Amino acid sequence: MTRVLRPLFAALALGLFAAPALADHHEGHSLEDQYEDADKSDIPFANLPTAAQTTLRTWASGGQIKKVEQISLKGGQVHYKAEIEKADGQKLEVAVTADGKLVAKGEDID
Repeated sequence: MTRVLRPLFAALALGLFAAPALADHHEGHSLEDQYEDADKSDIPFANLPTAAQTTLRTWASGGQIKKVEQISLKGGQVHYKAEIEKADGQKLEVAVTADGKLVAKGEDID
C-alpha cells in the first residue's frame, strides 16, 4: 500500500510547491504581456523593500545597479526590475518581488 501512496504524496507535494510559482502568471498571460499592461515608474534603489534590495545586490555581485523600475501589475502584485551591469561588463535585467523572490532574469525581460 505504501508503494501506491508514496508517489501520490510526492505528486501532491510537488503540486503544492509549484502552485505559487504558477500563480505569478495571471490568467495564462506571459510575464512579458503582464509587463506590457503594467504601470511602470522609476524608483530609487533605497526605496525598495529590504528583501528586494538584498536579492538585486546579490545578482549585481560587484557590478552596478544602473536603474530600477517599480512595475505594478493589473492583479495588484508589484515587481522591481533592475538593469544591472556586472563587473565583467555583462548587462542583465533582474525582476524580483517585494519579498526578494526572483521573478525573471535575462538580457531583456520585457
